[in-house]
Amino acid sequence: MPIASAQTGTIAGVVVDAEQGDPLIGATVAIVGTTQGTAADLEGRYRLANLDPGEYDVRFSYTGYQAKIVEGVSVEARETTRLDIDLTSETSTLNEVTVTAQAARDSEAGLLRQRQRASGVSDAISAEAIGRSGAGNAADAMSKVTGASVLEGKYVNMRGLQGRYVDTQLNGTDLPSSDPDGNSVALDLFPSNIIDNIVATKTFTPDRAGNFTGGSIDIATKALPDQFFFSASISSSFNTEVGLGGDVMRPTGGLNSVPDAAQGDLPSTLGQAFNDDAAADRLNAATRAFATPIVPAEESVVGNQSIEIAAGNQFEVLNGRALGVIGSFSYDRSFDGFSGGTTARFQQVGVASETLNPTADFTTQKGVEETLWSGFVAAAFQITPQHEIGARLLYNTGTEEEARIESGALPRDLSGDQVFQTRALRTTERSVRSGQLRGTHQFGDEGLRAEWSASLAETTRDEPDYRFFSNQFSTAGADTTFGISRSIYRAPTRFFRDLTEDNQSAKLTLTLPVGEAQIKSGGQLTLRSRTFREQRFEHLSDEARFRGNPNAYINEQAGLIGRDERGRNQFGTYVLNRTQPTGNYDGEQDVYAGFAMAEVPVPGVETLEFIGGVRVEHTDMSIATVDNSRTGEFQTTDLLPSANLVWEVQPDMNLRAAYGRTLARPSFREFAPFNSFNFVGDYVEIGNPDLTRTRIHNLDLRWEWFMRGGELLSVGGFYKSFTDPIERTVDPLAAGSDVVVEYLNKSSATVYGLEVEARTQLDRLASWLRYVQVGANVSLIQSQVDRSEEELDAIRAFDDNPSTTRQLQGQSPYLVNLNVSYENPDSGTSLNVLYNRFGERLDTVTRNGLDIFEEARGTLDVTASQALMHGITLKASVKNVLDAEYVTSQSFRGTTFVNDRNPLGRTVSVGVSYGL
Repeated sequence: MPIASAQTGTIAGVVVDAEQGDPLIGATVAIVGTTQGTAADLEGRYRLANLDPGEYDVRFSYTGYQAKIVEGVSVEARETTRLDIDLTSETSTLNEVTVTAQAARDSEAGLLRQRQRASGVSDAISAEAIGRSGAGNAADAMSKVTGASVLEGKYVNMRGLQGRYVDTQLNGTDLPSSDPDGNSVALDLFPSNIIDNIVATKTFTPDRAGNFTGGSIDIATKALPDQFFFSASISSSFNTEVGLGGDVMRPTGGLNSVPDAAQGDLPSTLGQAFNDDAAADRLNAATRAFATPIVPAEESVVGNQSIEIAAGNQFEVLNGRALGVIGSFSYDRSFDGFSGGTTARFQQVGVASETLNPTADFTTQKGVEETLWSGFVAAAFQITPQHEIGARLLYNTGTEEEARIESGALPRDLSGDQVFQTRALRTTERSVRSGQLRGTHQFGDEGLRAEWSASLAETTRDEPDYRFFSNQFSTAGADTTFGISRSIYRAPTRFFRDLTEDNQSAKLTLTLPVGEAQIKSGGQLTLRSRTFREQRFEHLSDEARFRGNPNAYINEQAGLIGRDERGRNQFGTYVLNRTQPTGNYDGEQDVYAGFAMAEVPVPGVETLEFIGGVRVEHTDMSIATVDNSRTGEFQTTDLLPSANLVWEVQPDMNLRAAYGRTLARPSFREFAPFNSFNFVGDYVEIGNPDLTRTRIHNLDLRWEWFMRGGELLSVGGFYKSFTDPIERTVDPLAAGSDVVVEYLNKSSATVYGLEVEARTQLDRLASWLRYVQVGANVSLIQSQVDRSEEELDAIRAFDDNPSTTRQLQGQSPYLVNLNVSYENPDSGTSLNVLYNRFGERLDTVTRNGLDIFEEARGTLDVTASQALMHGITLKASVKNVLDAEYVTSQSFRGTTFVNDRNPLGRTVSVGVSYGL
């Protein structure tokens, strides 16, 4: 197996069509004056290895194209010289041309070139831009993309639309959701060191799955490397809410699973154990098995840590065939929290109300520790330059440990001198396992092209011991008195939840050039299944008394304590299994799809192209509780037409118009009749097995001007009409302590907006600004949903003249991204300032029309790096410089009532990286 020696170098790059940007498969690349040469592969890539240091003239040729010689290409030992070439179609007046070697196109410019030639409207961010921004994972990176905003640091909204309207793929294959409450994929699971680029496609073409409306996000991982590379980085950071060496509240003493002693034939009531010693022994064993701490504790932490390692190489095997291998590993551990948060809930008592009355008003303290491990391995093998197969394996696992204490007034249920307290301890373990096989086969330079993929993916989310302990106390009088009021709130409770979602997918696309047109057809099969299991246990009191120490109540007073005067078994506290079969469900979603489309020049208009066709998707979705007491099912077959026009106004300018029909399926959580409880005073959420899918008509218009490499100006508008949109809505018939959030199909909705994006270098103003680049993208979005008569009737109890419309739940009216960067390749200095802001978005639709909004928030991030000798780079950043807070609120008669206020703090980071 020949491998380049330590004293030789390599020339590598891609060969593409100068007008269309398409790879020129089989293009000949040769060193002038020698017999050494190679052919470009399926992506137009080539590689000339084992070259002695020096300067070379390289000739690029392809049938029907004007040949090009690049003179003076410098090669250094142990280095790869990057040389990307575009060839122009041959004419009778043009001969072979000779040019001087120039620096290769940078990754961001290359990605813009792909956008220029794409069939649909898209936005993207490259590995280069991700590195400049200091983004540590895919979620951080997406916050810089036009029309995107990130929720909870994990989930992405596109064009103001949330989870179910956003499709997430890894290398073109759908990912299953790790979010039990929606369809969203947690993008923080994908570290930046494995990402080549992220493309957000916003218009539908038939070769894409039809289940997106806001956007389809495709995370492309690193592929065939040009040469050996190795990179490693280590960094440390801290959040100002925690401090460097500060204390973070942590859950303690949790169980990894339901104890064996609690799995058997247990008494369902305490009375069954009074006179049955065997039943009493079983109940005692189960109770003692749960005798663990139930109160969070504060621990000192040094700071956050992050480690990333990546390596890869290309080899020649089996008589000169190319084999590329890449692997990466990352580890992140971070601490977050706050002590001055606010949690409150309010109600309006009638039309004449002058204010909202609080039903819960707490001060919140919270601590979170997150640990993320990620491993990625990929290999690509070129059977011939026209046939390539590959495999990718990805494994991510993350653990989030959260502790929360809330204390304050519960005015609806407790008198003024009583203080309510609640504690929650939660460990969430998430994982993604994904394996993919793929192949690309070109039959002849201009013949049939076949692309296929098959993948298996599994996501899991386990909550092994989610603990709640609530009580009240009063300091009236000489002594403090404590109590637990089961008539007002839950007894101390523990949840054990397990979610597993499997995704099997196979896809085939055939592309055939027919003259100047291109015909595509193919099919896709996606089989998705989810299993959700929950067990719930309550700590109840027989003879025990709560005196202010939850751990003592759960541990020291647990189990059998003797017999009463009549000889009956007595307990201090005891545990009963309160699991409800309706809280456990299985779901299936099978989607079968086929499509046909064409990319055809419009006759008579040389620079106008039509891309369109139709996709057929059959959906079979079902849900059932384990006892089959609640089931839901729907089967639909949808025709999804698409028509796109791309007019090349001039070589660097496009005008696009697009129509497409897409759909949005309910998530398993929305479809399942499962009740979920968050904390005392909050809403109880329940799914709806009567939901059906949402159908959307989409119109897009965009003008885009691709100026110099890496520069762009675009303006676009879009309009979307929804039938049966799904929304998270407070039950308008619920009242008082039975406030329930449910998911409903509304009759219709519309969303429309304007998007503007610009990037430019400031050398246009002055030569000394040649290293400064500025960029901005702005999205202005409006939406409208018609309120149902049921909603309006409920609102009229509080408002004589309610509005018949409102905005769509989860939608932001505007999104803004601004950035300024300084990149000096001579000194290796980089400085980037990035600002992101989103407008207030509707969080929850309430029964009295006083909807809850997440308030607008702006974040400012600053990153800097300095390259030193021997591949070492120092990096530093400050995130959320403005110290923005997460706030949700309601407005009533000119007054704002805050529901949640969580300080986010600033995150300060320093690190060092090394690269070969």
